[in-house]
Amino acid sequence: MFVFRPVPDRHRRPWQRGQAIAEFAISVPVILLLLLAILQFALLYNAQIGVTNGVRDTARYGSQLIANTPGSAATAATLTYNFLSTSLGTYVTPYSPSSLGSGSQACFVPFTDASSQRAVRVRVTAVFKHPLIVPLISNILDGFDGTSDGAFAMTSVLEMRVDNPSDTVPALSGAACS
Repeated sequence: MFVFRPVPDRHRRPWQRGQAIAEFAISVPVILLLLLAILQFALLYNAQIGVTNGVRDTARYGSQLIANTPGSAATAATLTYNFLSTSLGTYVTPYSPSSLGSGSQACFVPFTDASSQRAVRVRVTAVFKHPLIVPLISNILDGFDGTSDGAFAMTSVLEMRVDNPSDTVPALSGAACS
């Protein structure tokens, strides 16, 4: 039978004992900071994916609305913007309507397509302020988006052609935003 016996500590000098504890105490804060940074970036990345999916879902919703006159485009822009908050609530955790920053909008914009026909596209922009929750890392990241508000602003923009009925030419002269 094999019995494990520790190797005698004869080759170490008395002042070298306890060296591992000192090295451990020096390296733990650095390792902990790296792990917390990884956690915060993972939360931000997850929120960015959710914001992108919410904007994509909202643009898809807005592209199915009829927006060929200024009145119908304004109504469609309001409906699309209201859908944005619902959609982000589905895809982003944690979400509150107050997290939707200024600059978020839904616009219906006229344009001329490749076949020289007038058409309309919906442009959905979401500025989402994700709360920074990891201590110390949040103090470092807070000012990177231009404001020190305890949140990190992330933006997602998507444009999609509106499926207006093909028998009517859009009479939209300018952008209708909400």
